[in-house]
Amino acid sequence: MRRLVGILVVLSLLVVMGTSLAAAKVTIRVISSDDFAPFRKSVIPAFEKLYPNIKVDFSSVGYDNLLQKELTALSADRSAYDVIDVDCIWVSEYVDMGILEPLDGYVPPSERSKIIKSLRDTFTYKGHLYVMPMFHDALFFYYNVDMLKKAGLSRPPKTWDEFVKYSKIIQQKKVAPYGSIWGWSQNEGLICYYGALLHGFGGKFFESGKPAFNKGGGLKALQWMVDSIYKWKVVDPNSITATDRDILHSLASGRVPFGFEWSFAWGVFEDPKQSKVKGKIRVGLVPSNVKGLPSATTTGPMGLSITSGSKHKAAAWKFINFLASKKNQIKQSVEYGAMPIWKSLYKSPAVLKHHPEFGVMVEQLKYAFNRPQVPYYTEFSHILQVALQKALTKKMTPKAALDEAAKKIAGLKR
Repeated sequence: MRRLVGILVVLSLLVVMGTSLAAAKVTIRVISSDDFAPFRKSVIPAFEKLYPNIKVDFSSVGYDNLLQKELTALSADRSAYDVIDVDCIWVSEYVDMGILEPLDGYVPPSERSKIIKSLRDTFTYKGHLYVMPMFHDALFFYYNVDMLKKAGLSRPPKTWDEFVKYSKIIQQKKVAPYGSIWGWSQNEGLICYYGALLHGFGGKFFESGKPAFNKGGGLKALQWMVDSIYKWKVVDPNSITATDRDILHSLASGRVPFGFEWSFAWGVFEDPKQSKVKGKIRVGLVPSNVKGLPSATTTGPMGLSITSGSKHKAAAWKFINFLASKKNQIKQSVEYGAMPIWKSLYKSPAVLKHHPEFGVMVEQLKYAFNRPQVPYYTEFSHILQVALQKALTKKMTPKAALDEAAKKIAGLKR
């Protein structure tokens, strides 16, 4: 009888243990932009093998639809997703809406210090880290070394004044019709290009919580943009309707010597199927007119966050941490051209063998500035885009356009 009771107790324990193990199996819902979806999907099998009790339900959408997709789903149900893809310009809005879980407890200071500083700063809001970066990016200065040599120039310009001077020499020597083309059509890219110039002229978007772009360096930057087209005529006037893809095509076809693009452009320039300038493009520091500031550019990274309503936060973090691991950061860099988040990987032979240009690019990241961290960023960006376009199309003077924008932005709901 005692033996029978013992067997029944063991069987009962096995049933309870089996039930507990089954209950421990969770499914995390992840949404990503299409940009890095192929890489993320490719490593899910390895993650699920490492963590057999976690299943990843992965979906992706185009970047242009990502913000609306996430906001719509999470406004209706905070647990709709466990892990979401977050652009650097959405952090403040998401945090103020209560959508994101702070990651301070998941990423100790000792680990955080190993991440590139401009990335840490970009994804920290009100003193807390809310997003684990997945790659770094910024607007980089690309130049055609052969075209510079034909114009008798031995190095790229270091200041915006030199940029104009060199562009004129290139035109005079009939090396190219213009020094550059920019993506100044009315879209988010316009804010990125303006931001690089604004900081490169010593300006600020905000000061003491109030718009400051309509004076000092911000005003100088827009005046430079306008003058570069109409006064000096060194920038292709098609810039006012162009996007970053137009810049990419112009550089890759050898039509202009200078251009400002994101890191992915390097892969295009080195691909003979897409480029006529393979081996002729170099990366230099974005010019600056500020004494003591060798360069200034705009950042554009994205990362992954745990939603505040997630019912599987521990599992969600394991997936994020897996993607952020040095092993997967190297894989993502080598196979997809992404810039790693860890400082040490910019000295990794495995990375530099495939991306020798990262040596210069990581130097640029020391002088990278984020766009404003304001919870009304979407409205801010739209208002400023309209103002910049009014000046670039000569419908208003730069001062009047920026003053109008500053007044509207100052009145936005906080």
